[in-house]
Amino acid sequence: MENKLTKMMAVFVVAGLMASGPMVYAQNKGDNTESGKSYKHGEGKEFFKELNLTPEQKEKLKTQREAKKENNKAMREQLKVKMQALHEAIGKPGAKPTDVSGLVAEVNALKGQMFSQSIEGVFAMKEVLTPEQFSKMQGQYKERMSKKHGKMGKEKQVSEKVPSEPAKE
Repeated sequence: MENKLTKMMAVFVVAGLMASGPMVYAQNKGDNTESGKSYKHGEGKEFFKELNLTPEQKEKLKTQREAKKENNKAMREQLKVKMQALHEAIGKPGAKPTDVSGLVAEVNALKGQMFSQSIEGVFAMKEVLTPEQFSKMQGQYKERMSKKHGKMGKEKQVSEKVPSEPAKE
């Protein structure tokens, strides 16, 4: 009896977590429709302004951005449809993990493709930027991420600066 109750609780927890996914996805809408990330209006321009890009570089980066914009939008829409189907399948009475494994695999494949395209985009930018500009861009990105993640970034910086104490015997 207790084993059955434990299994039921586990199913409800998983279903609850899966059901919360669309809510989180819906809350992450921002001004930047290209990547789905929430940036303040004009923040991207400031980010690249500090790199002192030439007009040629600006044009190449703009062309790259426009080229991947439609594909990214289509991939996000596919992911949204698959996630909704997954949530509906999980919500059906008597649903089993085997019933949704195909949808889970499709969602994972889409996420993997999106990640691969993101990495390809970084390397495409690297071809346009000088090594100095790319290095500066990486520094700006790290700084932005530490601000975005607030306390987590600060804790990491503090732990890196404070050497661990030697073990006392």
